[in-house]
Amino acid sequence: MVESGQGLVNEAKGMTVLIDCYECKVKISDSAASCPHCGAIPVDGEHALPVQVFDLDMRFSTIFWFLIKVAFAAVPAVIVIYTAWIVIGGVMKPLLHM
Repeated sequence: MVESGQGLVNEAKGMTVLIDCYECKVKISDSAASCPHCGAIPVDGEHALPVQVFDLDMRFSTIFWFLIKVAFAAVPAVIVIYTAWIVIGGVMKPLLHM
C-alpha cells in the first residue's frame, strides 16, 4: 500500500482499503461504486458501471404484436383497479355522508 493524496492506495488486487471521498472527505472503500455518505461517484471511473448501447433490429410486426400483448395484459389490471374502486367507494360512501 502506498500513501497518496487520497489516502491509502492499494497496489495488490483483492484487498479493500479506505480512501477519502473527493467531495465529502469521508473514508470509503476503494471498491465502492459511490460514496454512501454523499453519493459521489469516483472520478477514476475504474469502478463505474459500463454503458452498453445496442442497435435493436426489430421488424414492425414484432413491435406491433408486442404492443397488442401489452394491451391485453393490462385488461386484468384495469378490472382489478375498477373493482377495488367500486368496493372502496361503496364502503366509504355511507361513512362520508353522515
